Amino acid sequence: MRYSAIAEAASEGGWVVAVPRLRGAVTQGEDWADAEYMARDLIATVLDAPIETVQVALSEVGTGGVDSVAAGR
Repeated sequence: MRYSAIAEAASEGGWVVAVPRLRGAVTQGEDWADAEYMARDLIATVLDAPIETVQVALSEVGTGGVDSVAAGR
């Protein structure tokens, strides 16, 4: 299964990540690779699926982008 996720640079460092298809699903990673892994882990956990079956297309958004997606706006 393939999902899209968005990442926003966190002011304290690292990335905040949201998965638009899973309302309210937000995680974070220390660097880009970690953010992608954490997005895969989040999706697998929510869907109760093996992480190996999850693929993520991660893209960067500007400030406030993750908040609006996580809130369903």
